Amino acid sequence: MNLFVGSKTFLVGEYSVLFGGSAIILVTLPEFKLQVTKGKTNLKGIDQESPAYCFYELHDFCNFSMEFVDPHKKSGGFGASSAQFVMLYQLCLKLTHRRFDINLFLREYQDLSQKKNSIKPSGADCIAQYYNHHIFFNAQTNVVEKLEWKFPQLDFIILKTKHKVVTHLHLEKLVPFDIEKLQNLTLNVKKSFLNNDEELLIKSVQGFFDSLKKYNLVIDQNIEAVDKLLRIDGIKAAKGCGAMGADTIIVIFEKRKKNTLLNFLQSDDANFFI
Repeated sequence: MNLFVGSKTFLVGEYSVLFGGSAIILVTLPEFKLQVTKGKTNLKGIDQESPAYCFYELHDFCNFSMEFVDPHKKSGGFGASSAQFVMLYQLCLKLTHRRFDINLFLREYQDLSQKKNSIKPSGADCIAQYYNHHIFFNAQTNVVEKLEWKFPQLDFIILKTKHKVVTHLHLEKLVPFDIEKLQNLTLNVKKSFLNNDEELLIKSVQGFFDSLKKYNLVIDQNIEAVDKLLRIDGIKAAKGCGAMGADTIIVIFEKRKKNTLLNFLQSDDANFFI
C-alpha cells in the first residue's frame, strides 16, 4: 500500500493564521509518498525529532514497514514534515477504522509540534495536505473550504530558493501582532477565487507580500528576488512563502508570456533559485 499527499505552499496567510486568522494554501505536484508493506516493524526517512515520528511512537504500527519518499530530496519548503504526519495519521485511521475529526487531528498535531516557548503552529498546511487540495482555512473556527484555480489568463509556478528559515526556531522569536490587514487581504484572495477575479487576486497577493515586508517578515534576499521577477514582462505578482518568505517564491504570470518567464529562469540572473 502506498499513501500520497501533494506539496504545499501558503499562497497567503502564513502569519495571520497563527493568531486566529485565515490562510489559503495551494497543494501541487510532485507528491510525497509513504510506502507501507507488511513485515518487520520499521520506519525509514522520518527524522526522530519530527511530529510524525512522535506520532509513530504513540501508536501501534506493529508488523508494518514504512518508508517516506521525498520528491524534493530534502530541500525543504514544500511540507515534507507535515506530509509525514498526515500520511501516518491517515494510515492510523485506516488501521483503527476511525473517522477523521479535524479538531482531534489539529490538537494532536499541535501538541506534538509545539516547541517550548514557541507559538503554537496552526496546522493549516497539514489540513491542506490531508484534503490534498487547494483550501481556505480559518484557524478560529477550523472551517475548511476547497478552492479551485479558475483564472483563465493566469497560471502560477512555485520556485525553490537557496534559503531556509527553521520554522520552529523562528516561531520562538515571533511576537504576536495585529493581523487585521493580513486577514483582510487573505479574505480578498478568497473572494478572488470565488469570483474568478484576476485583478483582485494579483492586487491582494502582492499586497500581502508588501505587508510582510513592512512587518520585517521577509528575508532581504527574497525581497531582491521578487523585485527582479516583477520587472519581467508577463509576471503579475510574486511573493515569498514560508517562514520569513524564505523557502519558496510563488510567481503568478500571464499564460501567454510563459516562455518569457522560462527564459529568465534559465538565465544567470535567476541564480537565487535551486
